[in-house]
Amino acid sequence: MKVVYIAKAFAHQADLFAAVDQVARALGPHVLSITPTLGTDWNAESAIFFQVIVADNAVPRLQMLAFTKQISRAIMQQIRPLEDWGVLPYFNFLTQSELQRIKEPIWA
Repeated sequence: MKVVYIAKAFAHQADLFAAVDQVARALGPHVLSITPTLGTDWNAESAIFFQVIVADNAVPRLQMLAFTKQISRAIMQQIRPLEDWGVLPYFNFLTQSELQRIKEPIWA
């Protein structure tokens, strides 16, 4: 008989998403939203994908890498995706205007 492991993140999604929402609010006005999506990564491992939307001009372009690392670190320390929830974390950062361009139809 094969034993199937279900990550805590999948079993308690509402709790996980509430924790992510709390972190997003604590990060301040430059982080507009953090949208978590549960799934599997390229290696079929349980994963959480964080789409982080930051305000346009939140920081100068040259400081964007340090800013996104700071956000990732805060999420990792407060949520502890792998340790507490059993999922590997992945991050995707977009600015408001980048998100808007993605949502606009090509013919617009």
